[in-house]
Amino acid sequence: MKKKIAIIIGIIVIGGIGFGVYTTMNKPKTAVENVITVSVDKVAKQQMVTTIEADGMVAFRDKISVYAKNNGKVNNLPIKEGDPVNKGAVLVNYDKSSLETLQRQLEDAKLSLKSANLALEGLMIPTDDSQIKQLEAQISQTEKSILDLENNITQLDTDISKAQSDLEGANVLYTQGAISKTEFDSFETKLTNLQNQKTSAQNSLDSTKKQLEANKSQYESAKNKNEDPNTKNKIDSQKVMVQQAQLKVNQITEDINDFESTSTSPITGTLVKLYVSDGEAVTEGKIVAEVGDLKDLVIEAYIPEYDMDGVAVGQEVTIKSDITDNEYKGQITKVYPLAELNKENKSVVKVEISMPKDTPLKAGYTTDLVITTKVDDNALVIPIMSYMTEKVGDESSEYVFVVKEDGTLEKRTIKTKTIKNSVVSVEGLQEGEKVVNSPAENLTDGMKVSVIDDTEVEQNTNPTN
Repeated sequence: MKKKIAIIIGIIVIGGIGFGVYTTMNKPKTAVENVITVSVDKVAKQQMVTTIEADGMVAFRDKISVYAKNNGKVNNLPIKEGDPVNKGAVLVNYDKSSLETLQRQLEDAKLSLKSANLALEGLMIPTDDSQIKQLEAQISQTEKSILDLENNITQLDTDISKAQSDLEGANVLYTQGAISKTEFDSFETKLTNLQNQKTSAQNSLDSTKKQLEANKSQYESAKNKNEDPNTKNKIDSQKVMVQQAQLKVNQITEDINDFESTSTSPITGTLVKLYVSDGEAVTEGKIVAEVGDLKDLVIEAYIPEYDMDGVAVGQEVTIKSDITDNEYKGQITKVYPLAELNKENKSVVKVEISMPKDTPLKAGYTTDLVITTKVDDNALVIPIMSYMTEKVGDESSEYVFVVKEDGTLEKRTIKTKTIKNSVVSVEGLQEGEKVVNSPAENLTDGMKVSVIDDTEVEQNTNPTN
């Protein structure tokens, strides 16, 4: 994108385009003095309009992202992209396996809390023989439970192996048409049930082993408590363990209460995009969808940093699109505070432009934008061919030759501001002064000249950007 500058002619205009500088002899060849003849133009006031061009895209003003509140697996997507949605409508359904896992974790955490409390109670109550025997009985019973669970898991492994073999055989029979789909499904169901039983048994085994460790610890503490001088320290340490176990129970309980089996739309609008697919596993915090309001659209544009000078909220923007011959007017409503790198690794600044009502433009359409960044109603302008540059030290200097009333030249330093086609606005001149058009290099300050043309610059009646 390159910067372009539009000029709108004001009341006073510059005189006609110069025809160049040329030298003529005003005296016979025998004369001693030669006079340079020059064409001139008058300095005039005009309105100068500075614009830049940009590409834009129609977008939702308040596009809202929807995030997964917990880990889970997508079970169903009831709404398609582009469909209208009401506030609270279900966008994503999740299966409940993650919730079931949390519930199992809660049971384990409760067992750990119970064990910690029992251990603390054992430390705080004097130990007698009956308590020792009771703890020994608990340990014995827990060890028996562990053995039963291990035997059960071993049997389940055998049953699962057989069920897998039966399922493979059933698959062959089903493929050959020897059994029905219902009969085949029963083999799959049996295998799944056995696997679930093993998972449950394994969880119970893990919990029971923790219980055994707690019972043994409590038993050792009970045996040695009466003679142990560090009982107080042990009690304090066990209290910390109880607190930690309680915190874990509280956290898992909170996770269960906060668990959401669906993601819903926060507004009434349109489902802009889905970021997940059916069956996909998602983690907490992952964006799953975006929802926007079709009635509240804006145009987003990215302006290169070198074009940002003068870009501000409230500036007028001309909006064009390939889908219509009409032009629309908008305004910059937001300039983002931070620049970012685009795909070409160039620094750009995002701006937001209001969308006029009753246009055929839809979200995702591209637009051509012309942004008015500056209007100078009283710019002093001269033809672009009237000024020259020279090196002064390490810097460049711009200057013109002004024809004074006595017909001599004044070499005057100026500053160019805005250029459009064949005209440039400047500082350092006054309205009505005459400047040499296309000055030759042999002109010097104070030189006497003859003016061949004293007209005004041709009016630019059809300014373009």
